[in-house]
Amino acid sequence: MNQKVNEKVNEKVNEKVNDKEEKVLYDSAPSMIRNRPFLYIFSVGAAVVGSIGLIILLSSDREKIEPLWFFLYSMATIMGAVGIVTLFFWWLKVINTRLTVTNERVRLRAGILSKRILEVFLSDIRSVEINQGLMQRIFGTGCLDVASAGSAESEIKIDGIPNAYSVKAIIDEHRRRDRTEVVGKVTDD
Repeated sequence: MNQKVNEKVNEKVNEKVNDKEEKVLYDSAPSMIRNRPFLYIFSVGAAVVGSIGLIILLSSDREKIEPLWFFLYSMATIMGAVGIVTLFFWWLKVINTRLTVTNERVRLRAGILSKRILEVFLSDIRSVEINQGLMQRIFGTGCLDVASAGSAESEIKIDGIPNAYSVKAIIDEHRRRDRTEVVGKVTDD
């Protein structure tokens, strides 16, 4: 009996006609500061120290600077350049990564030069998993893994998503709602 009901439910889910407009329930990019605060602080600090080192190097007479101080200012400038480059590429990656949850699907869009879009319909989601380290728990971010019935591994994995538990709750609520609507239609038939 349960197998027949499940088969009918799956048929209805696959045949479900989109009679309502798709609504965006959640849309966000990963957080830079809240996800990796120490890396962010280090990169910003390196950029500031590097800028100060560069200003001192450019404003002073190089012949009057002792070799040790010249070396330290040069290293600070290099460290600042590394900090700025790290922040720039990290920021570029973050602004080009987007997680969107609608009342029908979960979509991950990522990529700078080439785009990758992964979509999983809510009716196909097998599990939603959240992984959080200590700092992610403190700052309210997490790694969200969404696995579908068609794959053994997670299809959508995004690190640093703000309010990961809220996203999971939104997905779970709409998965249940879709499943309940379909079961109700099957039992009515």
